[in-house]
Amino acid sequence: MVRTIRERVVMKKILSAALSLLVLFSLMAMIGPPSVSAKPLTGYNVLILKNSDAWGTPAVEDTLTDMGVPYDVMTSTELQSKTSQDLIDTYDMIVIVSDQRQQFYDEIGSQMDKLEEYVRAGNVLEIHAANWGWGGGLWTTPLPGGVEIRKSYSSHDYVLANSTTLTSSYASHGYFVGLPANAEIITVQAPLGTPDNTKPSTVLYSLGSGKVFVTGLTIEYSVARMGSDWAAFYKEMVTLNLGYSTPAPVVSSRRVSFMMLNFYYYRRYTALLEKYNALYLEAVEGGLDNETLMMAQGYNSTAAEYYTNASRYGPVLGNLRKLQILPDMREAALHQKQAVKTLKDAMAEP
Repeated sequence: MVRTIRERVVMKKILSAALSLLVLFSLMAMIGPPSVSAKPLTGYNVLILKNSDAWGTPAVEDTLTDMGVPYDVMTSTELQSKTSQDLIDTYDMIVIVSDQRQQFYDEIGSQMDKLEEYVRAGNVLEIHAANWGWGGGLWTTPLPGGVEIRKSYSSHDYVLANSTTLTSSYASHGYFVGLPANAEIITVQAPLGTPDNTKPSTVLYSLGSGKVFVTGLTIEYSVARMGSDWAAFYKEMVTLNLGYSTPAPVVSSRRVSFMMLNFYYYRRYTALLEKYNALYLEAVEGGLDNETLMMAQGYNSTAAEYYTNASRYGPVLGNLRKLQILPDMREAALHQKQAVKTLKDAMAEP
């Protein structure tokens, strides 16, 4: 029987996925899940920026200590003596704590260019932007990329990835406007119990080669006082945010959760897709031949198909613990890498 081209492509994908699972299970049987990186969480260094404890609790420090992540604490005044290169050379991630007095926001606002440069160099900035708190301070400048927070109290915030709700006296103090097109919304306010998608309260977006994570959630207050759901949510956010620095964090060099493997390939795919889109525009403007462009587009389309298949359970970030999506995430990353390589090799030819 003669198969059509489409049938052969489908059969190839099925065999590739089956082979990936076979290799994975063989590795697990011999040595356990393979490592994404030899760098454990204890190998990272985080900077916490604050002048005082938010809502009277050092919840960020307590969380990082519990996770085994090293950190330094610095005030907004002390930050003035540091250059962007000092920060780039020393820290994998910077966390700005919520609920500060006005001096803190005034001094941080005047140093926003320094923090943006830190992010653009390929690092992660985690901003807990819930002001209007006990400290009485307010953000006086936009957040990186021109994003702003609008005052809006909500006792319920909805986590889009897993359809759960975070509840607190005030689960969030605001939502964000002016978000870039690449923004990924993680939580939205749900003041009446129903998600309001016009009020994103936790967002992740790209800036240069790095990432900015902004949240209006009352992280410090709620992690310290509202139970295990909040603590688990924040630990997962810290792990995912650290994953955007290079290399991705793992708990052990011998045993890696499927969540971390899935996130590694997710991160690789999205980063390569961003690079591909920029290269493709450059290639078209530079007059690259149609045959090469079509070949690159073929790899890009195949990668997108694998990614779509990995999304069959819902948003990928909400299903990172599922073993079933691993073969598709891996193939999406590998084909996207080939798409980038095809353009780069052709554009490098004299």
